[in-house]
Amino acid sequence: MSDVEDFIRTVAGEPFAWGKTDCASIADRWVQQRRGFSPMERFGRKHSDEAEARAWLAEGNFEVHFNRVMRASRLTKVGCPTDGSVGLVLFDGRMCIGILSGSLWFSRHEDGLVGAPWDKFWKAWAV
Repeated sequence: MSDVEDFIRTVAGEPFAWGKTDCASIADRWVQQRRGFSPMERFGRKHSDEAEARAWLAEGNFEVHFNRVMRASRLTKVGCPTDGSVGLVLFDGRMCIGILSGSLWFSRHEDGLVGAPWDKFWKAWAV
């Protein structure tokens, strides 16, 4: 079993909590585990609760904000993501941040877990 599978299994078993198991926080935790730093802290926008997360989302352009987070992290953008990559993923008509494992992007919304097909990413970064 790979590190990414173990990580996903762990966070999938945790209850949803803003700042811990929302899609951005999960990706942030994954990068921190693999690279030793928090991209969201590096960018200065790590949220710890629902109010902070919703305030950031209310600013709009979620995709642009996340792209800036990843740029500040100096992670390499990739056109062909592999296991453990982090990406902006389209699922069920909405954008989320996912972690690739096998042929699926794992993510999470308030209303449940996400398993988006490999080809549904918009942008991705190697971790």
